[in-house]
Amino acid sequence: MEAVQINITQAQKTRVSLSYLFYTFLKIGCVSFGGYMALVALMQKLMVDKDEVVDNEIILEGITVASLLPGPLAVNVVAYIGYRLKGKTGALVSMLGVLLPACTLMLLLSWVYFTYSYKVEWALIMQYVAGTVSAIILSAGLQLFKKEISKDHKKIALCVFTVVVISVINSYMVTIALIFIGAIAGFFMGGHKHAGISIGDIFKTGYKFKINTASILMGILVVNEALFLTNVYKNLNNILLKIGMVFSGISLSLFGGGYVMIPIMQSLFVKDLHWLTVQEFIDAIAFSQATPGPILVSSTFIGYKLAGIAGAILATVAMFAPSAILMIMVAKLFKKNKDHALVKNVVGGIKVVIIGLIISSALRIVFQLHLTPVIVIIPIIALILSYKYKINPVYLIIASISLGVLTKYI
Repeated sequence: MEAVQINITQAQKTRVSLSYLFYTFLKIGCVSFGGYMALVALMQKLMVDKDEVVDNEIILEGITVASLLPGPLAVNVVAYIGYRLKGKTGALVSMLGVLLPACTLMLLLSWVYFTYSYKVEWALIMQYVAGTVSAIILSAGLQLFKKEISKDHKKIALCVFTVVVISVINSYMVTIALIFIGAIAGFFMGGHKHAGISIGDIFKTGYKFKINTASILMGILVVNEALFLTNVYKNLNNILLKIGMVFSGISLSLFGGGYVMIPIMQSLFVKDLHWLTVQEFIDAIAFSQATPGPILVSSTFIGYKLAGIAGAILATVAMFAPSAILMIMVAKLFKKNKDHALVKNVVGGIKVVIIGLIISSALRIVFQLHLTPVIVIIPIIALILSYKYKINPVYLIIASISLGVLTKYI
């Protein structure tokens, strides 16, 4: 039976070309509104049911690995599928295809925004959008809270602790510290037994380190991450070098997908680096929600403001490539340890902190708005539509933009 499975897998690889990967993921990238699970559903329909080039097990394996690693979940899963089918080149081509539609649209929106925004008083129009964005984020946080921690008093306490701490001390390093606290808490309060098992047991998999292009590249990323965490980037004068270091650092620092990165990016870009105003940051998140791609295509918007098209491309590559490289490198190691009790417990604790960060980011956006009766009502309606009726976020964003335009010009 095992030999048959190997032959089937080999046949699947033979049928898949790089052009197939590019155009398939390009099509998926054009219509994947609604988060990474929508993208996964499209992959399942096209690549499993229709074309039969992969099976469900490979997609589930990719989701499992991506959930435990930093960076955007959707793009990391795409990189994993591309890698399994056509190696490193397949991963690169697949990522390019799925990101191209959203990044192109974001680049166009960025040009329009920074060219005409002040002339059309965009900030006033986007007040409605900001309220809607906060509702969408809060809806995601509440859904995760209900699913993951609503019946566990210890996890509820950790989540509340996270919300309170990050609301009082909103900084990047505090957020990282909270994630580590979550990992430690998960180790002690996790429900999976790991008696007599040490962390070192996870790496006893027979993996042999080799000096090659991948290991050299990973070494560069590790050095970059160390420089990022020690704030060396603040001393750089070259804006492109600074963009590359900051976005690469973010890519390898943050777990839990796009929503958890929102409060950290806000703290970093608005408070620490002063690259964006509060309103510009909110608008960047709103635009990313209105594009058929991951929320982190907001990096394209930020890069464009700082250094034009070159900055947009560099910020986008730096945001998505490092975590995808890490995804590919640890896939084999994780496959042998995915059911390890210690891994499950640690990740369980991190998830609780992530949920707290998501909820706090939504509340922070609301409190930064100029509250009027209409601005208060819009997030409430959006929250009900998103949380209870599962309305696609893109429709809510488009509706709020339309309402802002109507209010301004009618």
